[in-house]
Amino acid sequence: MEQERKPMSLLELCVLKVSDNLRYVDNVDGIDMALLDRILPHCKLHELTHIESRTKMDLSPITDKLWKVFYGRQFGEHDLNLATKKMKQSGVRYKWKDLFRVKTERQKEIEDKMVEKLHKKYQAEKAEKQSKQIKICTKVPPSSKRSFFGGIGPSNLSSYKNPMLKKARMEVNSQAKMQAAIRKNTISRTSQPVRATSANGQPTRTTTIHRPNSTISITKPTGSGRPPQSNRPRF
Repeated sequence: MEQERKPMSLLELCVLKVSDNLRYVDNVDGIDMALLDRILPHCKLHELTHIESRTKMDLSPITDKLWKVFYGRQFGEHDLNLATKKMKQSGVRYKWKDLFRVKTERQKEIEDKMVEKLHKKYQAEKAEKQSKQIKICTKVPPSSKRSFFGGIGPSNLSSYKNPMLKKARMEVNSQAKMQAAIRKNTISRTSQPVRATSANGQPTRTTTIHRPNSTISITKPTGSGRPPQSNRPRF
């Protein structure tokens, strides 16, 4: 027959209950060290840190061996043996909790320096790449307003490498020149009088007027325009 299992005592039930709910434990002041020796080994790293920071009494007689285990898990077996060897050679005994804290701070400093070094290297490489990039200027420098709008002066067509811009510039200059010629012909009309003789022998004058879209010729008789007087007898 199988031996009947002995039921757990009230104390064992309490220890089990506390061990399962260590995340809710704030401090353990006033609790017997023998009970803590059964409860605290179930703590995780952050739970043990929290409990010790909240508890006033010294828990190192129980937690020192726990911190040694956490040291080996966090930094490896090699660093654990190296720290143990240094303490034996120096003859000085340190708490593993303090060794864990110092090692963590040093490791953080090393990691911060490595991150800063990598950041500077990245910035230097980025600046070098930007300096080697070819910058393309797409902005066309403006020409003089007089040459563009008035059609007077040399046109800098060589600065327009785009065929469409060059063609548009040529059309604008051509229209500007044509408008200037029209204004000039309109303002200063050219009159060319030509003298001739009409069919009846009377002298005439022909004037030609040039306008932008037409040419008008006007013929006028010279003199008074009266017919020649006949010789009347005088009395």
